[in-house]
Amino acid sequence: MSQAEKRDARGAGPPPPVLPVYQPRGLRPKHPSRWRTASLIAVHVVMIAHAAQWLVQGLTLSPVEPSEGMELAKHGVVNTGLVFFVAAIVVTAAFGRFFCGWGCHLIALQDLSRWLLIKVGIKPRPLRSRLLGLVPMVAFVYMFLWPAIYKIAVGEPLGPVTTAFMTSEFWATFPGLTIAVLTFAVCGFLVVFVLGSKGYCTYGCPYGAAFGLADRLAPIRIRVTDACKACATCTAVCTSNVRVHEEVHEHRMVVDPGCMKCLDCVANCPNQALYVGAGRPAVGRGGARSRSGSLNRPEEVLAGLVFLLGFAAFRGLYGIVPFLFSLGLAAILAGLAVMSWRLIRDRDAWMGPIRLKSGGRMRRSGWIFAIIVVSVVALWAHSALVRGLTRHTDRLFDRSDNLRRAALQIQHEPPEMTALDRKLVSDTRRSLARLESWSPIELPENQLRLAWMAYLAGDDSEAQIRVDRALRGRPTASRGHLLAGRMLVGDGRWREAAEAYSRVVALDPTNPAGYLGLGTVHGSRGRLQEALEVFSRGLVAVPSSVDLRYNVGLSHAMGGDLNAAIVEFERVLEDEPDHIPARENLAGVLAGAGRFAEAVVVFEEAIRRSPDDPELRILAARACLGDGRRTRAEEHIEAAIVLDPALAPARRLLD
Repeated sequence: MSQAEKRDARGAGPPPPVLPVYQPRGLRPKHPSRWRTASLIAVHVVMIAHAAQWLVQGLTLSPVEPSEGMELAKHGVVNTGLVFFVAAIVVTAAFGRFFCGWGCHLIALQDLSRWLLIKVGIKPRPLRSRLLGLVPMVAFVYMFLWPAIYKIAVGEPLGPVTTAFMTSEFWATFPGLTIAVLTFAVCGFLVVFVLGSKGYCTYGCPYGAAFGLADRLAPIRIRVTDACKACATCTAVCTSNVRVHEEVHEHRMVVDPGCMKCLDCVANCPNQALYVGAGRPAVGRGGARSRSGSLNRPEEVLAGLVFLLGFAAFRGLYGIVPFLFSLGLAAILAGLAVMSWRLIRDRDAWMGPIRLKSGGRMRRSGWIFAIIVVSVVALWAHSALVRGLTRHTDRLFDRSDNLRRAALQIQHEPPEMTALDRKLVSDTRRSLARLESWSPIELPENQLRLAWMAYLAGDDSEAQIRVDRALRGRPTASRGHLLAGRMLVGDGRWREAAEAYSRVVALDPTNPAGYLGLGTVHGSRGRLQEALEVFSRGLVAVPSSVDLRYNVGLSHAMGGDLNAAIVEFERVLEDEPDHIPARENLAGVLAGAGRFAEAVVVFEEAIRRSPDDPELRILAARACLGDGRRTRAEEHIEAAIVLDPALAPARRLLD
């Protein structure tokens, strides 16, 4: 029985020694990776073919990307990405973490970056942090579980589960070219250079967290025979930063979930002692013990704090830095912080294989590193400032939501702004201008918000300039066309306004504002049938929209179809009993249809809800007279005159 098996039988024992790693001189790893390289190339060929098929046909499978699985928790949607992710987890639970090593495009990028660095004489060394190692699991919970947990916590229904395996918007959830290139540079080259081989997998990948848990269950593992001489060649050639020789010495197999089954260790074992075989899984074996080269406690605290501050500064920066990219940036920042601390504290300091400080004296490479770190800190500080300004501006802009909604109404003039409203607009406009001055790039979203504040402030020329710049930067922004349409209506340019609202409908068919604007423009031009068609089409696309249903009823009423109007107004009041215009119009249409008794009931309820509306009182009086209720009509007329003495001539209705 081996020493490891004897220790397992006793159930306890002293921690195993940290075994040294000696890379034999002139070692040239044998690459089973020839097959793995072919597999990773094939993955990219399939990805390119998938995108090409979509470009040609316009319809394809939804992206085969694990991140798409978030849609289940967020919107109850099962798509191709979710099915693929679940299948990969199941396969990993049976055969181990082969998918990452043999089928992940980001692994291919990191391996390529490592190969290029080695070609120029730099072999990346891993930064071993137990605290940062928790990031992938936290990211997994946040992406795939938290939306559902939040809904349950606030009492929102999870909703019905739907499927979306085909899409015509294949690229909608992917970043643009600039961010894609930066992601490759950061999550590939820089992460590997600072954090070691597969650094992003270790400290940023949320999918790896799920695969790592599933790997613990897998009976198929890399195992060892008694032919092992503990030469550590396996660890020297491992690109997953696993201390293979220690693992097999202690457990007779590799239990580290970071092992991605690249099989370089198996191919390069000089004694052919390693093999892939079935047996006991890794559950209950291994643990979170400190490994050689791990950060000490102060370094862990420093790395964790800097990671959090970096993530807060980078996530959503300029509205374009995505979640996963910001994890990579924050991890790099944390790694640089640890190296900087060692450069200050230690007499000898290294960055991977590069010596920065020797015998207490800075080397030239150390000064270059210091300059780079100062530049990175300056970028970090600037990013934090911009994110702080962005959050402040977001809060101010969100508070103007009611003002913006009122301004979009074409049928009615928005109510006059109060002093507090004007101050809010002024403060928001000033904050947006400050954000613009600090941003190195022009953000279409910022331009659109500046356009809104200028419009609310009555500065139409500035609003026009800003909305034009916003639409030049992002011509598919439906909200920009929505504001442009409202401004065109204000200028009396009805035909151009109709075109703007038509673009809103085409770009965002589930936004009721586009249909409301387009239908109202048609109605204002006397095209009642076209207006009714637009409102009805919008109601089919957004059946929950009370405003669209109300306008359908209004269009029926104006077109003389009183019965249809009554049906729509009644349905509006079922959904929203406090919809005063619907109640008033329902009462008026009932009176117009000769159904005075029903009209009186509806008018009385409307007056109860709006007792200070003199015009409503006059309309109610007319309905009461039609129903033969003269006394009640007199009461309504007298009440209306009290509210507005100018309505005194209404007494003639009683003659």
